[in-house]
Amino acid sequence: MSRRSARRRRRFGHVYPRRWSTGRTTWSAQWFDQTKHGKRVTRNFETEKEANEFLDELERRILAQVYETPPTIAETMAMEPDDAPPPRPSFTAYAHSVIEDRLCATLAPGTIGLYRAALRAVGAFYGDEVTLDGITISSWLDYRAWRAGTRNSAHGTARRVGPRTINADQQFVSRILSEAVLDGHIERNPFAGLKRLREARKPRRYLTKDEIARLLDAAPKDFKPLLVAMAYTGARKSELTRLRWGDIDFERGKIHLVRSKVGSADTIDLHPALRTALLHLRLRRKKPPADQHVFLSRRGTPFSNITKSWALALKGAGLEGREGLTPHSMRHSFATHYLEGGGAVTDLQQQLGHADLATTQIYAAGLSERRRAAVMALDFGATRQPGLRRTTHSA
Repeated sequence: MSRRSARRRRRFGHVYPRRWSTGRTTWSAQWFDQTKHGKRVTRNFETEKEANEFLDELERRILAQVYETPPTIAETMAMEPDDAPPPRPSFTAYAHSVIEDRLCATLAPGTIGLYRAALRAVGAFYGDEVTLDGITISSWLDYRAWRAGTRNSAHGTARRVGPRTINADQQFVSRILSEAVLDGHIERNPFAGLKRLREARKPRRYLTKDEIARLLDAAPKDFKPLLVAMAYTGARKSELTRLRWGDIDFERGKIHLVRSKVGSADTIDLHPALRTALLHLRLRRKKPPADQHVFLSRRGTPFSNITKSWALALKGAGLEGREGLTPHSMRHSFATHYLEGGGAVTDLQQQLGHADLATTQIYAAGLSERRRAAVMALDFGATRQPGLRRTTHSA
């Protein structure tokens, strides 16, 4: 008996080759199926090993009395078990749905705009097919290098993207991955604890009281009420542009603000100067309804972008060209003058709506530096050398 014949002999079923005219050889496993009245059944396989393993498994099942014809390897690969987890969605598709269906209802329009811009940049690098688990730390390091040489703007690529923009992209991606963890698409957020790029700290520009007065006088007519509110509340621009008449209590002298950035709401005092400006504005609007926005542009729509109005006010006040002067400088100015006037840091924290006192203490630290500079500049004439005595002259 040849070695090949001995190798094919089995207790249950048998395996034999099948040669095709193309020269290809496949292997067949054949047995008599007792559940089908002894019908001869054949299954085909690519290799002899697969055919033998198939018959071995079939024999074990028969002996264990759990007989069921097992599938071939090809059939197993084609099968999709009922308990198989659904395929993970692509990052771009999932992020888009989270932004539009979940976050739009809770975040400020400006934040949503930043998220959409970040998604365009991330999608341009990763493509539309990468899944949620395809956003890895190593690939993100490659994204950082790529993003630093691009500019996701209609104005071209003349200016390179800085660390602040890349960190904003990272914060966005981390937010989306955290949502994916909550939805059960991934087990953990790989970006948790990932350090951000170091950003160059920009100076906190503030305006003197005289400069603020000049700025208010030079502001365009429709922009001036909003600028007055920024000067006398220290509130963020987004908190004021969403303010409605029903949020102002003229009788009690209070303003109810929604702090969308920190997810809270506060009530602050209505300054007499701001109260007068708002009463004039309301009279000009002929007593608008409570749900109407307080600050409207010249087009009659709520303010969204105040860059042009701010630039006109700076130019009229003779302050244009000063680096770092942005609308947010009004908030810095309020904090600076509040502390210089003797206000407490803890009270300023509530006024500004800071979630962390350490953020508010930055203003106090800046004030301390100015106080130190003023002290060091004092000169009372005590500059003579040690050991020398002042000569007194009698009259």
